[in-house]
Amino acid sequence: KEKLEYLCEFYGIEFLKQEESYTSQASFFDGDEIPEYNADNPKEYKFSGKRIKRGLYRTKSGKLINADVNGALNILKKSKAVDLSVLCSSGEVDTPQRIRIV
Repeated sequence: KEKLEYLCEFYGIEFLKQEESYTSQASFFDGDEIPEYNADNPKEYKFSGKRIKRGLYRTKSGKLINADVNGALNILKKSKAVDLSVLCSSGEVDTPQRIRIV
């Protein structure tokens, strides 16, 4: 972490640290609200989608997406650094091309 901050400063890149609680559990495509974890007052939250196995996340509507992609999109959503609304309807993230290698 410190090395990354140092390298960003060295190369003139702005470093932003983002809190990431609940980003793997919330569904990006269902528009789930992503709360911040509060250790003093922990709560149980219900999210619309679910990780069904390692690396795979199912949205409320049944879309299957890579779990890491869902988490990464939610981290970006929490940061509000990028407008991600175009990704929800463009098919760029939720309909990947499948390639079979024999």
